[in-house]
Amino acid sequence: MQIFFTSLCLSVLFALISELTLSHASLALALFLIMLLVGTSVLFDLIGVAITACNIKPLLELQQKGVRGASVAVKLVKNADKVSCVCSDVIGDICSILSGAGGVAISVIIINLLPNFSNILLSIIISSVIASLTILGKAIGKSYALNDPVSIVMAVSRTLMVVYRPRKK
Repeated sequence: MQIFFTSLCLSVLFALISELTLSHASLALALFLIMLLVGTSVLFDLIGVAITACNIKPLLELQQKGVRGASVAVKLVKNADKVSCVCSDVIGDICSILSGAGGVAISVIIINLLPNFSNILLSIIISSVIASLTILGKAIGKSYALNDPVSIVMAVSRTLMVVYRPRKK
């Protein structure tokens, strides 16, 4: 039930920001925001896969050596089911859905610029390009995440160290 409310709140927040931004955006800004959403979706899917695929043993060795971020990385991998769900299923999927919805905004902008262009054809082209870019990005990201999960998890944990400090026992 908690994942439902988390995803609902994040969806509302992302949709509100997306709607406010895209409804008055230029074509260039709308395209940039769609690419940002697609990129965010791909990145968080990559993180979710890497955390799920990561073997904890190298991280424990790094933690024993006192490597910065290793303790956060261990916590991430120990909670892989939850972290992966939030990254891949919540944030990744929300961004994918919003990028598709943003395609509608791009269609409206282009239709206003080119009123004689076929609305249906334009919608098909835009949604197909967005879906293809998302699928390609996620496929490449998953391959990378499966080949080098430790590096990815360590990079994520070091990034998280900026805002999160684990308590000492």
